[in-house]
Amino acid sequence: MCPPLRLTGHSMGRFPTPRWSLRRVLLAGGLVLSACDRDTTSRAADTAAAPGVSTPADSMTRAASSSGWDVAAGPYVVLPTVDGGMVAGSLLLPEAADSTVGDTTGVGALLGDGQLELFARGGLVSTARLSVETSPAGEAGCTAWPVARLAVEAGVTVQPWTAAFAAGHVTAIPLDSIEGLAPRDSARLAADLTRLASRLPDDTSATFRALPFVVLRAWRSRGVDSTFVVALLARRVNQEDDPKEERLVLVVDALGNTAATWRVGWHERASGHEEELVVAEPLLAFRATGSPDVRLLFGRDDGVALGAAVLARREGAWRVLWESAIAGCG
Repeated sequence: MCPPLRLTGHSMGRFPTPRWSLRRVLLAGGLVLSACDRDTTSRAADTAAAPGVSTPADSMTRAASSSGWDVAAGPYVVLPTVDGGMVAGSLLLPEAADSTVGDTTGVGALLGDGQLELFARGGLVSTARLSVETSPAGEAGCTAWPVARLAVEAGVTVQPWTAAFAAGHVTAIPLDSIEGLAPRDSARLAADLTRLASRLPDDTSATFRALPFVVLRAWRSRGVDSTFVVALLARRVNQEDDPKEERLVLVVDALGNTAATWRVGWHERASGHEEELVVAEPLLAFRATGSPDVRLLFGRDDGVALGAAVLARREGAWRVLWESAIAGCG
C-alpha cells in the first residue's frame, strides 16, 4: 500500500486512492448499491425539505470535530459491506485512526437507544435498532471496523440501503437516477456530462486522451435550490490481451437552465486494468441537523479495504469536510 496522502484540491483520486488497495473491483457499488436507487421515490418526498436553521453563517465551522466530521450528523455512520447483506454492515467512527478502527471502547455510550435510520440515494428507506460487535479476527496486518448488526420488527423486510445514521441526525437530499428520466432527457444529460468530462484540465494520460467517455451511472439532486449532478463515467482501451479503463467521478453544479453554465465542482480520476479499478461511490446526499449545507457521502469498499469521506458545498464551492480512517489489509 502506498504511504498516506491526504486529499488536496478537488480530486478524490487523492482521497484515499493512494491510501487504499486498488486490487479489487468495487463489489458493493456494482452489486449491492445499484439496487438502492429503486423503489425509493415514494419515501424520498418526505426527506426533501431542509430543516429550519437560525444561524447558517457559521454552521460548518461550529459543528466540526477535530477530524472535520460534522458532529450534528451524529456520532457514527454505518455502511453496508460486501458480505453483510441488508442487516449488517460496518460501524465507522469519525475520530478513529487507521490503527484504531476496530477499537470498540466507549462505543456503547455512542449508540444511545440504538435507533438507526437507513438511507438509499432516494431517501429514507427503513429504520432499525443497532447493536455492535467487535471486528472479526483477520489475517496479520489486517484491520476491520466493528460489525454493525441491524434488528428490525418481525415481518419487516429491510430494503437496500447505502448508508445509515443515528436517528434524527440527518435529512436526505434525494438523488434521482438518470435511468428514471425520459430517454431524450437522459441522452441530453449524458452528452452534457461527457462534454464536461472531456474538458477537465488534468487529462494527461496519452493512453486515454481523445477517447470518448461513456456515462455509467448518474444522479441528479432534487429538493435543493442549486441543483447538482453526481456521475460515474468511463473510457476504455479495448485491447483483448490488455484491456485498460479510466473512471471518472464528477460532482457538477448544474447552474442555470443550460449546460453551458454548468461547472465541475469536484472530481476523481483513476485508471488501470478494468478488473482492478476502485473509485469513490456516491452513497448519499444529505444535510446534518441544524445546517443548510449540502453534504455528499462517498464510500469505497473493494472487499479488502473500507473507508468513506464527506464533501460539503458552501457558497458555491465543494470541499472535503471529512475523511475516515481506512480499515483493511496493508
